[in-house]
Amino acid sequence: MAVSSLFEGNCRRFEGIIYRFQTNRLLASVTIYFNFASKSVKTLREDMIQAFRAENFRCFKEIEANGLRRVNVIVGRNGAGKTAFLEAMRLGLSGTPQALWGMNQARTVLVGFQQPFTRENFESLWSTYFFNFDSSRPIKIKCVDSKGFEATLAVYYDMNRPAPGPPAPSRPDAPITPVTVNFIPSLAFERHGFAGEQSILYASVNAQGLNFDNGVELLPVTESFGSPFNTNFAASAQMFSQLSIREREGEIVSVVRQEFEPNLESLVVLSLGVMPGLYASVKYLKEKVPIGLMSSGMNRFITMLSAILLRGNGVVLLDEIENGLSYRVFPALWKYILKFAQENNTQVFASTHSNECLKALLPTIENNEEEFAAIRSERVNGSCEITVLPGRAIEAAIDQGVEIR
Repeated sequence: MAVSSLFEGNCRRFEGIIYRFQTNRLLASVTIYFNFASKSVKTLREDMIQAFRAENFRCFKEIEANGLRRVNVIVGRNGAGKTAFLEAMRLGLSGTPQALWGMNQARTVLVGFQQPFTRENFESLWSTYFFNFDSSRPIKIKCVDSKGFEATLAVYYDMNRPAPGPPAPSRPDAPITPVTVNFIPSLAFERHGFAGEQSILYASVNAQGLNFDNGVELLPVTESFGSPFNTNFAASAQMFSQLSIREREGEIVSVVRQEFEPNLESLVVLSLGVMPGLYASVKYLKEKVPIGLMSSGMNRFITMLSAILLRGNGVVLLDEIENGLSYRVFPALWKYILKFAQENNTQVFASTHSNECLKALLPTIENNEEEFAAIRSERVNGSCEITVLPGRAIEAAIDQGVEIR
């Protein structure tokens, strides 16, 4: 199937180097990308994602979101597609097999497979990503920035690029005939980047098992899939280390001191075991203490804000933003999300179930209505649909007690 003509977009050229650190846990994953390109390259991404479209992905038959802003709050009932929207955004901005492969694992869906691979068990690894399990239609995603440049992705089975599977079984008493070999079509990721670059990456099978082609992401993204049961302390330590290198750790320390622990003196990354961890120095304690022993919510708060500081000129995806946090912290969380996003030109997409968390947004959204949008997801006739509300509508709804979840 040829999909190269599915999308058309404007082109622009740039060069840069992207360094990547990734760490994944069963119940939470954080991926951080650092762009050390030249200053002239950095200014290229000062615009934000303004429109988004996805087809045949997860619970979405077809959705389109226009009028996206710097901070986008995703709301809806359980099972309405909030996490799926973040995943679609993640996939569209990465365009890599690795990004898609990790999504079910981040949701704690364990996918098993047997060796040798057959076409059936290979396709079963990917079937849940296609709307209604229909892999005969490609997943298509398009992101458009505020200057009209586009990045597009199509994910489909490429029948012209098969891998050999195991021989077809035969009866012991069958006459000797040539061996019939099953072929396993590769999963193609056809990409068109914001700068006009085009490429195809593949998820396929070889003699060693699964094989994923490597490729630069279309737009580096920091993602944090929230979970009430686990926090990735190693990831927060890595992010804080990067802030320290840039002499910016003081911004986080100041906020944590103000909102959590007035006696906090400093935060530092130490490696006392297998993995590094973030430690706090507190006036009334004679030794530094792991941040996770003080509060897992504090660690999550630090992780989210650190991601926004690090991902300047990029995108941060935050799922279930309220998890592990006291309602008393919600106003400060929104305040610093907007502050750091504005100062670093970061775009944020954050989902929440909590009405208290939404109400806490009101002081921050006042006089900043143009910086916010709400993306409301709901299930309609077997698929999920979305509606984008501008900041003024969010403010009016919260102020008048209207339910927008």
